[in-house]
Amino acid sequence: IAAGLDSIATYGGAKRGSSTMLDALLPAKDALLAAAAQGKPAREALQAAVDAAAAGAEATKEMSANAGRSAYVPEASQRGVPDPGAMGAVEWLRGVLEALSETTV
Repeated sequence: IAAGLDSIATYGGAKRGSSTMLDALLPAKDALLAAAAQGKPAREALQAAVDAAAAGAEATKEMSANAGRSAYVPEASQRGVPDPGAMGAVEWLRGVLEALSETTV
């Protein structure tokens, strides 16, 4: 996970605070790794990741996009609106959680 996010940052030029999907995925990674280190069950760890991603995506409402697709959108149009990539990342994670919840893990 960390290597993949590092590659996204390197090749996309984004970092935490750039108002991109990384603002959802980096907190999700941190929460997932922390929950795993505490020995939490997979569903609980993934729920923590989803919650952290949602909070990170929500925080993009207050950021100025300087990377990603939203960097091409006028700043006035971005105010108060969460980054679409960050919101999409939250939905991916929710989908994984939903699929995991349907299994016996």
